[in-house]
Amino acid sequence: MREGLLSGGRQKKCGLMTKAEIIAQTLRVMKLNDEPDYHTIAVAELQRKLPESMEIKTCEDFRHLNVECCDTCHNFYPHYEMRVIQLPDGSPAWVCDSVEWAVYPERVTG
Repeated sequence: MREGLLSGGRQKKCGLMTKAEIIAQTLRVMKLNDEPDYHTIAVAELQRKLPESMEIKTCEDFRHLNVECCDTCHNFYPHYEMRVIQLPDGSPAWVCDSVEWAVYPERVTG
């Protein structure tokens, strides 16, 4: 698995990842609220959103689009702000708003 950088120079696994890898990585980098149930809520939401039994592309796979990832999506509320999109080839990708809009510009709102 390739290594990349999140904002602030922190390391992040990048590229194709499994559901379990995405959940583990997300929990390591997100700024968890001090509420005891917040971790459980985040894990449940990620479990619900992410597809099973396949490798999932991540924002790092779209660096060639020269898009700066959304700090809020990645680090504060990824379980709500990140999303799985279906790419034109049918494969899934776990991406922030900036990358989704680069892949599908017609989805930009406002």
